[in-house]
Amino acid sequence: MRILYHHRTQGEEPESVHIMAIVNALRAQGHEVCLAGPAPLSASKTSTHRSWLSRIKQRLPQFVFELAALAYNVPVFCKLLWVVWRFDPDFIYERYALFNVAGVAVARWRRIRLILEVNTPYAQAWSQYYGLTFRRLAKIVEQRTLLAAGHIITVTETEKQMLVREGVPAERIAVSHNAVWPEEFDPARYSGETLRQRLGLRKIVVGFVGTMNRWQGIDRFADVVRQVLAERDDVSFLFVGEGEFRARLEEFCCDTKLLDRVVFAGRQPHHEIPQFIAAMDIAVLLNSNAYGSPMKVFEYLAMQKAVIAPSVGPVLEVLQNGMTGLLIPQGDAHAMAERILELAADAPLRERLGKTGRAYVVSTHTWLNNAASILDIYTRLARQTE
Repeated sequence: MRILYHHRTQGEEPESVHIMAIVNALRAQGHEVCLAGPAPLSASKTSTHRSWLSRIKQRLPQFVFELAALAYNVPVFCKLLWVVWRFDPDFIYERYALFNVAGVAVARWRRIRLILEVNTPYAQAWSQYYGLTFRRLAKIVEQRTLLAAGHIITVTETEKQMLVREGVPAERIAVSHNAVWPEEFDPARYSGETLRQRLGLRKIVVGFVGTMNRWQGIDRFADVVRQVLAERDDVSFLFVGEGEFRARLEEFCCDTKLLDRVVFAGRQPHHEIPQFIAAMDIAVLLNSNAYGSPMKVFEYLAMQKAVIAPSVGPVLEVLQNGMTGLLIPQGDAHAMAERILELAADAPLRERLGKTGRAYVVSTHTWLNNAASILDIYTRLARQTE
């Protein structure tokens, strides 16, 4: 089968990780996949730096960015028409983006089936979290794009219900959470001890991987660090990533003379992430948004770590309290510290949670499973028109 994958990302994590995982999983099942997007993506690793185009975008006034995103449909429509003519795909698989209508327009023009992957319902989510200048226009464009797609894949049940409330029929939406490559995130491949020694980490390591912004609860982590390190001198913290709150947290650790027990490793290429998780005993997420599927939770679980995560809808869909991880109230720093102390004092509990968590993930949340779901959807769509 020939599949055209269309996206608008700049080749950066975590978007490119998700894109290449789907592409490689489809190719692993014997299908030919053509990528069409504004930037090349690597199958082996992703950059640790933001692209120049992304940096320019961040400096644009909001209304200019939105108008540019809308106008970008013109060159993309032309490019996709050419790619479709040259590649002759059986169907188009598109990663949804704000004001992106070119894919559904080409699919309708050429009478090709299109499956739309919605990781973020931008008109709804960005209006709430970031604000949109042309909010009403964005909502209209989004709704028409969603209704024009042959089928939609979301990454959480929570997100599916958001789309249903916007008028998309539930039977045209499938849920496919984020996932892992079990052979890549395999604890048997990594000891973590060399990295622990190199970074000067203590006996028990509490770790976080991801963007260090407010949505991850990083602005509350100073309270977690203070409480845990005050009660146990055998614990270290390891933060892997960059973001708006890294500097503030690092400054707090410096002022309180805790930098010898808190390590900031910075942003790392994705292929290095298993090694860093291997160096952890307890892997944490203090907060998360209301609709997204946090990839780090699946990677923590696959690496057989004891996981602590917030009780938000998307996490509750995949994490069972006391079985595959421990849950805390959303953004509750005190509860997070208490859970960390509980796990630090109970090695058998850490081991049990880790083993159960990995068994769950490798049986239900792999990229090959996700690719199979995409192909099943296409098969059903094809049968409907026979």
